[in-house]
Amino acid sequence: MKTSVVIPTKDRIQEICLCIDSISKQSILPNEIIVIDSGENLRLDFVLKEKIPTIAPLVKILRVKASLTEARNIGVRHSTGDIIFFFDDDVILDSDYIKQVMNVFVNDPEEKIGGVMGNIVNMKRDVTSPFAIAKRLFFWDHFGDGRFLPSGLPTYVHGQDRIVPTEFLSGCMSAYSRKVLHEFVFDESLGRLGGYSYLEDADMSYRVSRKYALVYTPFAKLEHHPSAKGRIDRCSLTKALVFNHLYLFEKNMPKRFTTLLSLCASLFGYLLFTGLFQGSPQGIIGCFKGLVTYLRIALKT
Repeated sequence: MKTSVVIPTKDRIQEICLCIDSISKQSILPNEIIVIDSGENLRLDFVLKEKIPTIAPLVKILRVKASLTEARNIGVRHSTGDIIFFFDDDVILDSDYIKQVMNVFVNDPEEKIGGVMGNIVNMKRDVTSPFAIAKRLFFWDHFGDGRFLPSGLPTYVHGQDRIVPTEFLSGCMSAYSRKVLHEFVFDESLGRLGGYSYLEDADMSYRVSRKYALVYTPFAKLEHHPSAKGRIDRCSLTKALVFNHLYLFEKNMPKRFTTLLSLCASLFGYLLFTGLFQGSPQGIIGCFKGLVTYLRIALKT
């Protein structure tokens, strides 16, 4: 099977060079690497040729001003692989990452598996800290069995030591079959309406997992080093978090008493956490902005 790698990036030359360097050291190289560059710096192709000359011929750089979800869809349209890997530009892969993910697809002759992700080895599986307990209490995303919560947020299987099914694939390192990507696309409304493509991986995973099996393998390892570059401010982040959560709940979740109660608990938790624990006026303002923006759009439709 042919493999494609899709990496959106924006003004993170150092980070994406480290990422692509780790891809160049894979025991099984991809057939192509498609970089969707939304940044201002036009030197990325020259830097890659200078620093990683062995992999440069496989790299196709598309310069497009696009949100994260738009960039991933653009990457899919320009890809040729049977399996398409999506990476954030601030991850570093173990040398067998692609091989281990492909092993899962290859050992699925009935093609029931639609997507696979590996293990973020520098992320500790925390289930006992006060913050982890609070996340469970307010139906936020937390470490668990990979299933979605009634609030519409996911749980994470990262840190487990065996191959297990999951409903959620992390956006920083997911791989989907082309068959799946013919049926499902990343929702571009998240970036356009909410201002930031937050929870885009939860949305994609939820929809795909209703039809196909998704799998986590601990043998495909990488490190995620979230870059501070290109991050939005606290107010904009919480606005996007609240808006996108409401948007995706309305879009994907059944409207039952338990799910609605869980959603309300999550929204209250956002306010409580940003106000009481973080002491962030900007975070509180962002929560209300996200709610108001969602209501304005919902009422119009």
